[in-house]
Amino acid sequence: MLAAWASASTAAASTKELGYNVHQSTDVGLDAAKDAGLGWVRVDFNWVDAEPAVQGTYDWTRFDAIVSAADARGLKVLAVLAYTPAWASQGDTKADGSNNDIPTAGTYAPFVTAVVNRYKAKVTHYEIWNEPNLGQFFEGTPQDYIDRILVPGADAVHAACATCTVMGPGLATIGTAYATWLDAVLMQAAPKLDIISGHIYAGFPVPGGGAGTTSDSFFNKLESHRVIKVGSATIYEGPLSFKEVLDQHAVTKPFWMTETGKEGTLGNAAEEEAQRLYTRQVLDVMVNRPWWTTTIFYEAFDEPPSPYHFGGVVHDPAAPGGFRPKPMQTLLKQVTSSQPAFGGTKTDCDDGLDNDLDGLVDFPADTTCTSLSSTSEGVAPVPAADAGVVGTSSGDPGSTGDGGGDGLGDGGASNGDAPAGVSSGDGGGCRAAGEGSSGPTLLALATLLTLGGIATARRRQQRPQKRTG
Repeated sequence: MLAAWASASTAAASTKELGYNVHQSTDVGLDAAKDAGLGWVRVDFNWVDAEPAVQGTYDWTRFDAIVSAADARGLKVLAVLAYTPAWASQGDTKADGSNNDIPTAGTYAPFVTAVVNRYKAKVTHYEIWNEPNLGQFFEGTPQDYIDRILVPGADAVHAACATCTVMGPGLATIGTAYATWLDAVLMQAAPKLDIISGHIYAGFPVPGGGAGTTSDSFFNKLESHRVIKVGSATIYEGPLSFKEVLDQHAVTKPFWMTETGKEGTLGNAAEEEAQRLYTRQVLDVMVNRPWWTTTIFYEAFDEPPSPYHFGGVVHDPAAPGGFRPKPMQTLLKQVTSSQPAFGGTKTDCDDGLDNDLDGLVDFPADTTCTSLSSTSEGVAPVPAADAGVVGTSSGDPGSTGDGGGDGLGDGGASNGDAPAGVSSGDGGGCRAAGEGSSGPTLLALATLLTLGGIATARRRQQRPQKRTG
């Protein structure tokens, strides 16, 4: 089921909010968020950092500094409570360290209680783990996540702070199991969550298109899953999208996308423009969907010499403000100062967005606008369903291999600009191999659809190092 769309003028839409993933930055990440006019920062409140060696013995040093720095800049903090210390591990089944281990029963909730009691005056929003459906972040099953993490964690937040907000499950749309995970979470624990969160990095179809044919598009993961038919025969059907699972359970709680993004190397004009365009397309789609209220982009900054370039800025102590901005950062500043749905003071015709999804941005390019002060570019169409044509692609030219598409395509083929097996750095969500883009023959498609292939990922320095084979 596709979401209801807003009226012709998005200026009348409900207030939207934006943020950056900043990991554990106390300076450049927060400064980049403030510079872009964003209201939120998503912070890694790693359990393994706060309670590293002995249960009940806490080290709040880094988190005190982050919360104070964010508060001083007027930024709201979303605290991600994740990653098991060795003392709390039920067992390291992957032999890759404790951080993704299932915690021993009764150990996670006291940590959550301690965090909330310490920070609830300044931190009101808590996300219960990060991408638990990926083995490098959690080794357990959906039931393990529900029983050992989600339910005790959510109960602990609400008990310590009745006015605080719990969100999750923060699923990665990699592979095909994320819909199964979300279904289990909503079936057993929907009342525990105040907000539903998830991550999407797939590319967008060409203007006017809907689904991808050779790989899942952003829309397939967001609200309308991919089905490929030959005549009347269905030869491929992807997992249900986030919105479809929410609708199946009649869940109408707000949806936050707590990770999305695309790499763009500073100084590479083509990559910078692709990153800026991806960011704009996310906002184009978000502004028309009342149920999707907040987006936190991955990520605030690049830290040289890291080879990964998801940041809106590049940390450079010698530059004004301590960083060098990319076009993505400039776009976010324009949108937050201009688009009323994001708190701006201008109109749809002067906000930097393609509000009606016709490929034309603002006056005079979009001729529906008669001036910069016109209130509406027009009504955005509902994305077309996948036509199911085999051997061609209905779009998805921007599939973000560098941004962690599902890693499957129609069988795990990668043509993205990040190598399979590596992720972005500095501690955000997983980045997987890119999605295929060329249309296979029917025989090749049928063969490829039997293959899997979740790409591996690697964490960066500000989160515990994790690798999977």
